[in-house]
Amino acid sequence: MIILLTTYVNTTYWILTLKHKPMKTMDYSNVIGKGSFSTAYLQSDNKTVVLKSTDYIKECMSLGWFPNTIYFPKIERLEHGVYKMKHYPKVKSLVNCLKIKQYLIYKQLRNLNIKHNTRDCDLLDAWRDVFKSINNKTVRSALIQGIEACSNYGTDICFEISPRNVAVSPSGNLILLDCFFIKSQLKKQRT
Repeated sequence: MIILLTTYVNTTYWILTLKHKPMKTMDYSNVIGKGSFSTAYLQSDNKTVVLKSTDYIKECMSLGWFPNTIYFPKIERLEHGVYKMKHYPKVKSLVNCLKIKQYLIYKQLRNLNIKHNTRDCDLLDAWRDVFKSINNKTVRSALIQGIEACSNYGTDICFEISPRNVAVSPSGNLILLDCFFIKSQLKKQRT
């Protein structure tokens, strides 16, 4: 990490520059997933995924703003719009791969919803209130901290959980890969 102190028109600014570990080479030939904001490429080691993404949430996660918990993957920024994370292979059956308590958490998260007529500017508060109803306090805290981190990018934050945006750790824990998104960014992406 490099910190620079500079003066511009009688104002002092601190500029923070982060140095990232470069990957030897990035392989963009093996696409294993594509969404509205990101394309995932499995690397030759079969353990790493490189994401080309315009998603604000990936940026937020790579900056370390998300809570350090087993429920969110660790994402590292390689360069603007390019991220690296551990590869979590798809599973055929979450009920067979997750620990029983983890599957019950997944089922509870699948049943969460907010009113369909919630205004975009109220989505952050609506989801925060819904998360407060989660039985497991670790998951409850992780999701509340996660949505708070997302609020650095706006208040129209949505939560979606489905088999395609979760994974299972080798120890049978639930991983929330891609459950948050910003509604206005999605609308802009689709136009």
